[in-house]
Amino acid sequence: MKTILHYGLVLLIIAGVAGVGLSLVDRITKEPIKAAQNKRLEEGQKLAFPGASSFGELKTFETEGKAVSYYEVFDESQKVIGYELLYQVGGYQSQIKVLTGIEPDGKVVAIRVLEQAETPGLGAEVDALPSNQSLLCAFVSLFSPEPEKEESNIPWFQAQFSGKTPEDLVVVKAKDPKHITALSGATITSTAVTKAVKEPIELFLKAKAEGKL
Repeated sequence: MKTILHYGLVLLIIAGVAGVGLSLVDRITKEPIKAAQNKRLEEGQKLAFPGASSFGELKTFETEGKAVSYYEVFDESQKVIGYELLYQVGGYQSQIKVLTGIEPDGKVVAIRVLEQAETPGLGAEVDALPSNQSLLCAFVSLFSPEPEKEESNIPWFQAQFSGKTPEDLVVVKAKDPKHITALSGATITSTAVTKAVKEPIELFLKAKAEGKL
């Protein structure tokens, strides 16, 4: 009986120490994680709509049982020149959050995948830079007097969304500049990202046409 009580007390102490440790880790990492997410969002906003001067406050609307968040995009005269839609869908093994910059008619300006934890080497390639951007090229560019082109910082999979209309956002396996070419071995992830772009655009345009925004 004493042995059982002894082991029970030991397990209780271990559980208590572990709980306190997890709580401390959460407190320590919570703010840095939040700061990193905010920084990625700010960088994403600039990439998703390069011509923007400023962005409005985050707004959200619900339609057809789905919530869509968006920002108004302003030029220097504070005229609305487009929108950025924030949407999240389920991928192959993680939630994928995408920021999509669109013109008033729904044409895609650019997109930025803000969050994903897909399979390394497969679905995670949504964030892969063009193959010509090797480590050597990156090192050499540090000492180059010529500024690096902004396009080189955009993952090739995400770059192909620019200029597409909602009707163009169809995933295909064979390379097709008219549509979205799937990542090799990651059709589910490719389809999920495309859905995270296309679905909010369609919902947004419908809500806008119906005067619900």
